[in-house]
Amino acid sequence: MTSKTLVRRSLVGVLAVLLVFFAPSTAAFAHDAVTETSPADGSTVATVPEQIQITLTNTPAVIGSQVLVVDEAGTNWASGDVQVLDKAATQELRPGAPAGKYTVQWRLVSSDSHPIEGTFSFTATAASSASAVSPAAGAGAGPVVSVQAQPEPQAEPVADDSAVPWSIIGLAVVLVGIVVAMVVVARRRLARED
Repeated sequence: MTSKTLVRRSLVGVLAVLLVFFAPSTAAFAHDAVTETSPADGSTVATVPEQIQITLTNTPAVIGSQVLVVDEAGTNWASGDVQVLDKAATQELRPGAPAGKYTVQWRLVSSDSHPIEGTFSFTATAASSASAVSPAAGAGAGPVVSVQAQPEPQAEPVADDSAVPWSIIGLAVVLVGIVVAMVVVARRRLARED
């Protein structure tokens, strides 16, 4: 076997190894995608909805998921944890949200366990219904109690945790090491044959 043949076979072997390891990993980079939001992005709705729904191409994980529904004043109207059923993530809203423009900031954990995030907005022409009974409707049911408005909590920023595929990077480093080792061995054999 000549030295050129040895080098060619080594390179073909390395390319074959690279294809075996990296061809299946391209599917891992295809995170789930949003197929629909309710309300739709940029839409105008009659009243502030009771919940926001984000539908993905696959079922997202519940752990690590977060949806903020922020009004123009910066108040987050999301209530409770994100609920997941099939491919839909649902976030309940507190009652009493005012009319106006809302920005939904979502961060969900894709079915491949990587976080994905985005935003969309909608406008409500009327406020949502309040859960408290008005004094006129509650007449005769007991004493009327004065309630002072509580300060609204500020919107919480969504952290940017871009997922780095460390396993792929580690695999690439190992493969580069193998290629370097094969080249060194091939050169030594060439030097012996000369």
